[in-house]
Amino acid sequence: MRRSLAIGTALALAGALAFPSGAAPLFSGPTDDIGEDVELAPSSDYADLEDGELVVDLSAANPEAEGVNDDAVTGIADVFRVRYNGSQYAHVWLTHESEAVTFYAGGEPIESEATNVTLAPNESIAVGLRVDTTGETADGLLDEITVHARAADPEDVAAQGDALSFSGSTVQTRAPTETSRRFTVLGASAGETTTFDASRLALAGAAGDLTLDEVAVTSAGGSVSLAVDASGTEGARSRVAERGAEALGAVRVTVETGAVERATLRFSVPRGFFEARGVAPADLAVYREDGGELSRLDVERTGERDGRVRFAAETPGFSTFVVAADRARVRVADARLGQTTVAPGESASVTANVTNAGTAAGEQTVSVTVDGSVVAQRVVDVAAGDTANVSVPVERDDPGEYAVAVGGVDAGTLVVEAENETDAATAQSPENGSDEPVREPAGFGLRELLGLVALLALVAASLLLARRRPW
Repeated sequence: MRRSLAIGTALALAGALAFPSGAAPLFSGPTDDIGEDVELAPSSDYADLEDGELVVDLSAANPEAEGVNDDAVTGIADVFRVRYNGSQYAHVWLTHESEAVTFYAGGEPIESEATNVTLAPNESIAVGLRVDTTGETADGLLDEITVHARAADPEDVAAQGDALSFSGSTVQTRAPTETSRRFTVLGASAGETTTFDASRLALAGAAGDLTLDEVAVTSAGGSVSLAVDASGTEGARSRVAERGAEALGAVRVTVETGAVERATLRFSVPRGFFEARGVAPADLAVYREDGGELSRLDVERTGERDGRVRFAAETPGFSTFVVAADRARVRVADARLGQTTVAPGESASVTANVTNAGTAAGEQTVSVTVDGSVVAQRVVDVAAGDTANVSVPVERDDPGEYAVAVGGVDAGTLVVEAENETDAATAQSPENGSDEPVREPAGFGLRELLGLVALLALVAASLLLARRRPW
């Protein structure tokens, strides 16, 4: 069987070539299992995936690789890879109309059926380019490239013998820049987990050599390509800080092709990193920002190796990830006096609301001051995002006005008033409801009455004795 894969994008010899990474949608005629199982993926700085298409850029404008020289013959051994995921052997080759470009695989041209490369099931091969800019042919455009795939005849397979081999899935890792990585797996089985080495990619905004070391991906099968970038994460870090955590570093991971079922990000820091920043292991967090929404991922500390502490976070999908330290943000929100006027020695209650706007539970020692002097302290525990209430009595013996505050927050002015004698007499009058009798200055009291009665009795007794006594 023979099918052609037509590419509608041109390649200028000093320009770029773009074609999709999946072969099946581009066949001009009916497809079969052979065509559907041919895939293309980048394997050099000259190639990349953009919107599902494999783009080859040989121009001087490519910031990641040197362009093709004028009036010279330039060879690039490994530009992209062709992957065959079928269940039988296949012959694969590429054709085009330019005399200035030659495609190679295994050191030999693969530009005709006679010079094809035979791939075993789940095998891939690197494809290189030779570009000749010395002749008139260099002035033309490469208008069409056709990828051919044909099932290998049994006798052809037998004749090649040990030259054909099963290689399983193919993993490719590239570092286009210091702050980015590109990962691709070809021919992965459904449910298979592939681990990509990020080569200790330093996270944006990271302090103390916080790095992303590995990305483990479980795919739905087929091929998966990931773009990892540690730049452009300022927005996500700011949102984590607004939530109350301390952002330590961030990285963005996006799926360019394929489907991911789940993934694990593995990070590491030097020994002593947590102690130097006052971070408890339990407060280490990884926040996933997706569409402006933040979710907190569980973090597992996986041990130490090579003087570095390692930890990992599993995620259901990719987006931007911020490694952070959960912090408590405890403060006194408001304070108030229960009563503003009291007598000397009488206490007044001052109440305060203590809030925690952070992402970790915390405590704070709250000081109550009167005219700037600390008169009481309370230790308040507040859960993350919660508010606690604290109430403390205060009193003054001397009349006057006193400024009261809690944790530096003004609670009001306490007025201590002395008793006024006139006010006190008025407060004790019958008109004011007092049961205490009022003593008049010239009044005739009970004591006086009893004295008078005793005197009269004595006089009467003396007169009676005088009349009975003989004269």
